[in-house]
Amino acid sequence: MSQVGDYHMRTKYPNSIEFKTLSRIKKIRGSVVLRKDLNNLGSYRQVSRAINKLIDEKKLVKIGAGIYAKAYLSQYSSTPLIKNGTDAALREALKRLGVGFEPGTAEREYNEGKSTQIPVRNVVKLKNRCRRRIAYKNNELIFEKNINAK
Repeated sequence: MSQVGDYHMRTKYPNSIEFKTLSRIKKIRGSVVLRKDLNNLGSYRQVSRAINKLIDEKKLVKIGAGIYAKAYLSQYSSTPLIKNGTDAALREALKRLGVGFEPGTAEREYNEGKSTQIPVRNVVKLKNRCRRRIAYKNNELIFEKNINAK
């Protein structure tokens, strides 16, 4: 069994694709991991197998096409939770993809003190085109007015 930081993974060899994938994920500062961060570790299928193994071990969760988030197990159930919170990870995914955005109207008005209603949903206003669905379980990143680009 090999260990990289907080992560434990059953690998036969420390030079395996699985171990390299795990150590690369550990080096990434944020909680979002893109598929293109891991592409140069091996063939497409090898990297896919390593990612799927991490998902099965509940170390990663998929939040979009080619977008994964670092996870940990909940104390109360065996459900994986996203490190640093789901809302922050969904917004970080947009940043990592290079999509410009700003907070939605409701959040902006609340932050400026114009409204006392606390925004519940994670709504952003896009500045660039983005045709992806970024979500984890029931928590989805909503684009304001269903507009995918400015």
